[in-house]
Amino acid sequence: MGSTASVAYLSTSRAIQLHVASGKLDLTLIPSNMSTGSQEEINQFLTTLWLYEVVLQPAEWLLVFQTDSILCSNSRQSLNSWLDYDWVGAPWVPVGGVGGNGGLSLRRVSSIIEVLRKKQRAPGDIPEDVFLSSLLSDRPGAKMANGTISLEFSGEQYSGKKETVTAEFRDGKLVGETNDPAGELIKGIDDWRHGHYEPMGYHTGDSGNMLHAGIWGKEEARKHIWQYCPEIKMILKMDAEKYVPGSCHNRWKRAEDWGSGIDSVVMGPEPEVDIIDGVEYPVLPRGLVSW
Repeated sequence: MGSTASVAYLSTSRAIQLHVASGKLDLTLIPSNMSTGSQEEINQFLTTLWLYEVVLQPAEWLLVFQTDSILCSNSRQSLNSWLDYDWVGAPWVPVGGVGGNGGLSLRRVSSIIEVLRKKQRAPGDIPEDVFLSSLLSDRPGAKMANGTISLEFSGEQYSGKKETVTAEFRDGKLVGETNDPAGELIKGIDDWRHGHYEPMGYHTGDSGNMLHAGIWGKEEARKHIWQYCPEIKMILKMDAEKYVPGSCHNRWKRAEDWGSGIDSVVMGPEPEVDIIDGVEYPVLPRGLVSW
């Protein structure tokens, strides 16, 4: 579901055309009586009971996939991995908390209908994802993914569990399995994934205007993202400077004059790319270097 322009754009994809023809995908327009032209209009749209009761039913699941989101084809997970939950998105609280960012989120329609029948969001109230996930978490029998689990669904601010490669082939047999529901990583094949955070997808935040240091702050982490999820380049300009917060975070620091202790910016030509092991990647933000 989208605007006239977005539906027309998606319809140019041959892969999308095949899914539509097979009946697996239906591209439809946002109803004419609704709008997503501003953040408040998006908040109103996604908290309108009519949307879920009339437009979306009998669908049981709503995947919200905004333009600053991407799903990674190398992920060992799929949306089917998350059907036990009423809501899952990149967590605001990485340990213990429930609820998460709605920009890339999977939502259970029937549960949302239940809570919206009891309470409606007032215009100008808190963002729709905070509003809905709060109502859902208070619902009797709620099935909300906690922060630790949600990190495996979407990466935005915080890094999550690192992948481990434990299985290997011996005499033609796979041994050392960990019974990981996402499948096993095998020595000699998947070694490049060992020790890295690999969510099913990424949400960059602030409509693509921000990259968080917890995900992007280390050179090694950025290099792995380009290999693990090359699709993310479709939602980022390769010059990532303007999309990274200018203030210092826990994994970024200003280039310093260590003799005087005064912050300074390294002078010289502005680099056009961030070169890691001879490969070009998005450039580091001006005056910042990774820890």
